[in-house]
Amino acid sequence: MSALRRLAIIGVGNPLRGDDGVGPRLVALLRSRPLPPGVVAIDGGTGGFSLLFLLEEGWERVIIVDAADVGRAAGEFVRFTPEEVHLAREAKPLSLHNAGLSEVLALAEALGRPLPPIVLFGVQPASLDWREGLSEEVERALPALLEAVLAEVQAATQA
Repeated sequence: MSALRRLAIIGVGNPLRGDDGVGPRLVALLRSRPLPPGVVAIDGGTGGFSLLFLLEEGWERVIIVDAADVGRAAGEFVRFTPEEVHLAREAKPLSLHNAGLSEVLALAEALGRPLPPIVLFGVQPASLDWREGLSEEVERALPALLEAVLAEVQAATQA
């Protein structure tokens, strides 16, 4: 099997809402280091339905990092796929954005739009107050989150 040619790591969130900025912050960390050829780190901002267009840009695989209520202690994160949690069918949005990831995936399904395989890393926020900067809990979790995302990249690019 050949190595992946196009993999996107998309950090979703609003850096002005405390821990909601974890996705863009992780993207900034990724951009400060060399990534394998074909791997791109993208700041997806607050996503919304424009995320659908970003997902359709011909990626072979996508990794999304976002603050999410995953029922864990602040700073803990969970790796999952949309299929594992039936994300597109959830009544309550998992993402903390207006048009969250569940709505974007549901729209793609309703429109019959094929999407690449997606892996999500949901990070439990401590605070979503209007302020810049991550909470201490999420800040401490960044190194482990970065390593988990890089391990996912490595596994995908060596498959």
